[in-house]
Amino acid sequence: MIPADTDMESLRSQLLDDGIAFGTDNPVNPGLEAALHDALSNADTTAIDPVGVVVLETTPLQPADLRDVAQDLVLNTPFETVIIRTPHAASAVSEHLTRHQIETAQRAMVAEPDYPAGLRLFIDTAQSTSWNWALIALAVIIGLAVVAGISALQARVKA
Repeated sequence: MIPADTDMESLRSQLLDDGIAFGTDNPVNPGLEAALHDALSNADTTAIDPVGVVVLETTPLQPADLRDVAQDLVLNTPFETVIIRTPHAASAVSEHLTRHQIETAQRAMVAEPDYPAGLRLFIDTAQSTSWNWALIALAVIIGLAVVAGISALQARVKA
């Protein structure tokens, strides 16, 4: 659910203006906005473009509500990836990233108190995170070997 104090029209308008939106008018916003633009321009975002960033000053009682805000912005703007940052949480919705990539990147972003550095960390982590298919294949093979061994032992005991 989108928090009642979130002005979605303002966020949409700001995103459409330059790809960065703030939940409140704060004196630090212009400097932070420039730093966030710099972080985006120095990161390789081609695989997840277009990217929009929203900064909110407070975390809702239900941090999962941030995902609803991001989803609404993805649906109602041309941005295919929307990243939201608050002092204590991060959330994102992307048409290009898996849930695993997003959640891993969110944890990395929240661990970094500097918002521009956290944004770069989100982008880098999201694009470099994937399932370790070799390890998964090995686990499946070991699982099948264990099942085959147990089946062989049971067959021997019955005989």
